[in-house]
Amino acid sequence: MEGQVIVVKKMVVSLLVAALLLPGVETVSAAVKEFDKNIVGSPKLAVLVDGRKVKFQGGDPVSEKGRVQVPLRGVGEALGAEVDYDEAGKKVKYTREGKSIVLTIGSKEAVVDGRVITMDTAAKAVKGRTYVPLRFVSENLGETVKWDGVGNWVWIGSQEIPHITEVTELEDIKPYRHYYEGYEYMSQSDGNDLDFARIVDGDTMPVQLTKLTIMDMWMVTDGENDGIRVRFKGANKLTIFFLQGNGDIRRRDAYVVDQGDGTYIGQFPIVSSPDNHYKYGKDWRNYSIKDADYLLFQVTSYPDDSIRLFSNPFK
Repeated sequence: MEGQVIVVKKMVVSLLVAALLLPGVETVSAAVKEFDKNIVGSPKLAVLVDGRKVKFQGGDPVSEKGRVQVPLRGVGEALGAEVDYDEAGKKVKYTREGKSIVLTIGSKEAVVDGRVITMDTAAKAVKGRTYVPLRFVSENLGETVKWDGVGNWVWIGSQEIPHITEVTELEDIKPYRHYYEGYEYMSQSDGNDLDFARIVDGDTMPVQLTKLTIMDMWMVTDGENDGIRVRFKGANKLTIFFLQGNGDIRRRDAYVVDQGDGTYIGQFPIVSSPDNHYKYGKDWRNYSIKDADYLLFQVTSYPDDSIRLFSNPFK
């Protein structure tokens, strides 16, 4: 009996350590608040058109003095505009549904539907690529633009997020079953095995998983301990499993902060001291997020009988 008490005390101490570093204990704030300011890391600047991330070729969006600039073709093509670039004249032209915009590289003057308009920032060359002011181009092509400070995103057009069935394909479960075999309760509330899988990659987010929406995920650190933050909608708690495929399955419960905009951010530790009390033993401190092939969020049901695996974006 005395030995059992000692073990329990050790587990309590380990859980407290995990909570003090990068907490693995669920906590929900009723109001907007920030995480520990000593923890650094932020979501990547991204542009979404009608709820889907724009994949820019040859460069990422950049922000200067509160103005987001993007490679000239990505946003225009995502909005269904024709894009022409006159290299000799250093001019970019967008046309869509009778609207036209002409920008000159290095100039704050633009021609919109034949009218000269002065912009507050100029199109420019960045590392050999031509970048254009995102808001100006989008709004003058007739789209609404909204800045999302929590997600570090620019929303253009609709903010309706696609369901996983719209952006992934059903795949045979067999190549993925060994990632969670023996832990079927993670994949379906009744414990039965599934026939199919759907694989979500980083570019697919944000994505709806019926009652849970995964918006984004990114790395954070306090200088000594690394963690993951996940922005999500749905229930005010979140559980994630790191899957390696060799029987190594590590569960993490999030420390959750309500962002006050209908979303939450959950923070998960990469290394968690409770692992020491399972089969990992003394090696629990050596765990790296790069060891996981897939991430799995626990949900209560899968209406199309598919397990939803997220390809590890931190590999």
